Amino acid sequence: MTDSVHLEGVSGVAERLLQECHDIGKPTLPSISLTYPDSVVASLEGPLRPLAQLRLYSAFSVVLGPWEGGAPDHADAVEALRASARHGVIGLLAEEDQPIRFRVDALPDRDTLRSAIESGLNWRNAPRDWQVNIVRRGKLLLAQIGALYFSRRFPEMRRIPASTNPVVAALLVRLLKPRDGDVVWDPFCGAGTLLVEAAHTGHELTLVGSDVSTDALQAARGNAPLFPTGTLLRADAAALPARDRTVDRVLANLPFGKRVGSHATNQHLYPRFLGELERVLATEGRAVLLTEDKRLLRASVEATRNVRLLREVTVSTGGLHPGVFVVERTRAARRRNKPRAQAAP
Repeated sequence: MTDSVHLEGVSGVAERLLQECHDIGKPTLPSISLTYPDSVVASLEGPLRPLAQLRLYSAFSVVLGPWEGGAPDHADAVEALRASARHGVIGLLAEEDQPIRFRVDALPDRDTLRSAIESGLNWRNAPRDWQVNIVRRGKLLLAQIGALYFSRRFPEMRRIPASTNPVVAALLVRLLKPRDGDVVWDPFCGAGTLLVEAAHTGHELTLVGSDVSTDALQAARGNAPLFPTGTLLRADAAALPARDRTVDRVLANLPFGKRVGSHATNQHLYPRFLGELERVLATEGRAVLLTEDKRLLRASVEATRNVRLLREVTVSTGGLHPGVFVVERTRAARRRNKPRAQAAP
């Protein structure tokens, strides 16, 4: 299979997505280029499965060509679609005796392009049931592949207001770096999106989700089959029912203080939660926290003894630009709490 493909994530995720593409390597991806803050373009030469299994993109497209001038070149676009149908990704969509279903986004001269595809390829215009969606992204004309869109690749889940975007959830779990045997706790679990993504890593993890909201826990229980090794319980994030230094990884989408909660509430919640995080986090533990209330989170980390902010990544989701914060114990705290080797008898 040969094609030029475009992987679109969210702003702030492209660097990690690029690394995952590099990890796949040749011969499947002989050349890779980072084109925008939220996307990667690569040459595909080989099976699609390694790319299809990546979690850090929301839309997968075939590159039809550059966008030049005020409207796409219809003949070039049709020829690129034909080539992909013959020896590329679009060829996988063909159904016996059935034309490929497509739609054209709100592009200049859309009607003419749609007619050119219908007459040139005998495809069927199906705006509500498409397999291929013709769109523009920056300076590229693309054919989005519906079967690889994030809402079809990720499992159908119950959601609540402010549930984590699945692609952002995948980024949080990558930064968490869970290991076999780890206890992973989400103290603001909501509907359990982060627990689902943690379960998808394939590591043998003990997953715990807690929340003060009974509605959130009800939604999480509906998603529990997607993290079958998990435990759900009602608990205050500032008073977790866990012993000191027994949680290896903490993963959380905190209340942003905008769509959920308020900044005034967060001013009391964040310092209390950070204090509890310091208590339960294992000596070599790590926490990955998502919030739009970034200044308060930084201040809360700085005011909490024995922990430090290791890294911050800004992402874009739902019209907001929250930060992903990686928190660990300070080096001094790790040295102080590290078990001493017992003397030989």
